[in-house]
Amino acid sequence: MTKSDLSDNAPAPSDRIGIVRTLPESANETARGHCRDGDSALETGDLAGAEGAYRAALSVDAGNVRARHNLGVVYYRLGRWGDALPCFTACLDLAPDQAADMRFKMGLCRVKGGFNGAQQDFEAATENDPDHLEAHFQWALLRAEGANSGSRGRQQAVEALRYILDAVDRGVRCCNVDGACFLLASFLDDLPENTDEAISVYRRGLEANPLFAPGHNNLGVLLMQNGQTLQALGAFKIAIQLEPDYALPYRNLAHLLFDCRSSAQMEQEYTTIIEEFGAKAASVLARLSLELIDMGRVQVGESLYTRGHQIKNLMGLVGSRTRRLIRRIPKDNAVPDGLREIARDQEHIYDQWVAYLRSMKQDPLNPTLVDIRQLLRNVRKTVSGRTGGTLLRFAFEPQVPQVKVDPGMLREAVTNLILNALDAVDEDGAVTVQAGYDNKRASVFIEVEDDGPGISEEIQGRIFDPGFSTKEKGNGFGLSICSRIVSAHRGNLRMISRPGAGAVFRIDIPVDFELVSESESIGWSSEPIDASRLPLAEEFIE
Repeated sequence: MTKSDLSDNAPAPSDRIGIVRTLPESANETARGHCRDGDSALETGDLAGAEGAYRAALSVDAGNVRARHNLGVVYYRLGRWGDALPCFTACLDLAPDQAADMRFKMGLCRVKGGFNGAQQDFEAATENDPDHLEAHFQWALLRAEGANSGSRGRQQAVEALRYILDAVDRGVRCCNVDGACFLLASFLDDLPENTDEAISVYRRGLEANPLFAPGHNNLGVLLMQNGQTLQALGAFKIAIQLEPDYALPYRNLAHLLFDCRSSAQMEQEYTTIIEEFGAKAASVLARLSLELIDMGRVQVGESLYTRGHQIKNLMGLVGSRTRRLIRRIPKDNAVPDGLREIARDQEHIYDQWVAYLRSMKQDPLNPTLVDIRQLLRNVRKTVSGRTGGTLLRFAFEPQVPQVKVDPGMLREAVTNLILNALDAVDEDGAVTVQAGYDNKRASVFIEVEDDGPGISEEIQGRIFDPGFSTKEKGNGFGLSICSRIVSAHRGNLRMISRPGAGAVFRIDIPVDFELVSESESIGWSSEPIDASRLPLAEEFIE
C-alpha cells in the first residue's frame, strides 16, 4: 500500500478474533494451575513459556478445552498453522456449543497455512451462527481474491459484505465495521453504476474510523469523478493531514488542480494550504509541486509519444521499402554499398526510436499476486550464466508479503538492474540482491547493491533520463524503462551512490493492507471475560 505505517489507524485486522466467553474449565486443580500459568505467559508475550504451560495442563487433562484452545493461539502467533489447526479442530469436538467460533479459527489457520478447506470452514461457521460477521468477512475475502470486477465471486463477496452492514444495522456487534465498509466500497467503485453506493459506504466507514487516510483518498477520487471537486479537494487534504507520507492523495490533488484550476485559482489554493497546514505547509507544497511538474511532463510526453508513434510508423515504412528495393535488384547486379549502409543506418535508428518511445510510455499491466522471493529466484536462474567471475548473492527476509504486480515487467526491471550492477564491478567484485518488507512505508523492497566504483555526482541526476548512458555500446534506455515499470506499479525506484563506494538501487512496491499478515490476531481465552494521471484509489484486495 502506498502509505506510511497505518497500523494505529487502519481498520481492525480482518482476522481479529473475539475472545470466547465460555469455555469448559478443567476439573483438575493441577491442570487449572498450569493453564493459569500459560495465561500469564501469553499475556506477557512469553510464547515459549505459554506453550510449555498449556502442554503441561493437557498432559494432566487432555480434555481441558481452554488449554487446548489457547495452545492453538500460541501456535497461531508463532506462525505454526499446521499445529494450531488440530488444536481448534479438537475444540470443535470438545465444545460443540462453540462450533461457529472454532470453525472460524480453523478457517483462518487454513488460510494462513495455505491449506485447503478454509471456505468450507467459514461457510460452516455462518451456518452455525448466521451472524458470525468475522466469518462472513473472511469468506468475502476468499471469494473476491483474484476475481474480476464483474465475476460471480466478486458479486458474492459484495453480497456478504452488504450482509455484514445490514446485520450491524440490526444491532449485531461487529468489531471491524470500518474494514467491511472500506472493502465493500473498494469493490463497488470498480463499476460506474455503483458510484453513489460506494460514496455512501466510504462515508460510513469514515464515520467509524475517521483517521483512515486511504478511505479519505478513495472517497476523494469518487467525488472528483462525480464532479464534486470542492468536496474531493477537502478529502485529499484530510488524507494528507492524517498521513503526510502517503503518496496517492498528493498525486490526486495535483491531478484535480492541474485539470480544474486556473492560474489565479492555483495561487489561492496554495495560500489556503499554507493556512491549513501551518508548519507542514512547506513540505506539502513541495511534494504537491513535484506532482504538478510530473503532470506537465506526462502531458508533454503523451503529445510527444503520439507524434513519435506516427514517425516510427513512417520510419518502419521507409525501412521496409528500402529492404524491398534491395531484394528486387537482380542477383547478378551488385547492390551499391551506399544503399546497404543506408538500410543498416535506418534499422539502427528505428530500433533506437522504438526504445525511446517505450521509455516514454508503459505497456498495460497484467497484475497478479506475486511472491517476490520466488520471482527473484527465477531472475537468478536467468542471470546465473552472465556473472563471469563476479559473486552474485541473494538474501531474503523470512516474511515478505505478496504484492500485486505484473511479474514479467517487474522481472525485466530487476534483471536490468542486476545486469547493470554486474557490468559495474570488477571480476572479483560482488553484487548483492536483497528483498524484504519495510513496515514504515508498508512496501516490499528489492535492493541491488554492487561494490563497484560508484556513480559520480555529476551524472547521478541524469541516470534515469531516456537515452543517457555511460556505456560505449549502451542505448541509455534501460534505467528509464526500469523507472517507468516501477512507477506503473505505484512504486519508487531510488539510487544511492558515492564514488568509490559502489551503488544501491532500491525498488519499493506498495502492499495492499488486507494482504499484510497479522501475527497476533487471535484473541486468547482465559477466565470468562469479555482490527498515471488518472486519480488513484487503493485496491484493498484483488
